[in-house]
Amino acid sequence: MALPEDFEKECLYRPSSWFVHDLISVNEKVVVAHTDTTRLGELVSSQNDIPGHPLHVPGAVMVQITGTLGNLHAVYGLGLRVSEGWVGFGTHVRGARFPSIGKIGPGMEVALEAQRVRRIRGRWFVEYRFTYTQEGRVIYESEQSAIWAPGSLIGSMG
Repeated sequence: MALPEDFEKECLYRPSSWFVHDLISVNEKVVVAHTDTTRLGELVSSQNDIPGHPLHVPGAVMVQITGTLGNLHAVYGLGLRVSEGWVGFGTHVRGARFPSIGKIGPGMEVALEAQRVRRIRGRWFVEYRFTYTQEGRVIYESEQSAIWAPGSLIGSMG
């Protein structure tokens, strides 16, 4: 299914940098989506296709997808809407792994699992696990953290 119609106004980024094309499911714990690897834009089209280094899904795209999934989770899983003043920032990337190359052509299933969600002093702290698969192979996995807060509280984080 397509991403929700209101996601463009609820997302911290413009659609050209979402790199997520269809939402499969979302709840307070898990987001599962689909990425069309033929629609990744300049980061793929700027690669030189040379022997031993085929066109592939760049690591920068993989990491950017984590932000889109996190934004989907915050808005539709936790109810933290940008239109109501909520903003989010990644704080840590731990154990990022690329066990297989992401091919251009086959789609990717990209998934977020919220491992731990805490609300402290008006802010939400979330620990995530990301797993992306393509043709039955894991091509990216990581553990990451983010903070979600009203924009007015971000400046006081020091």
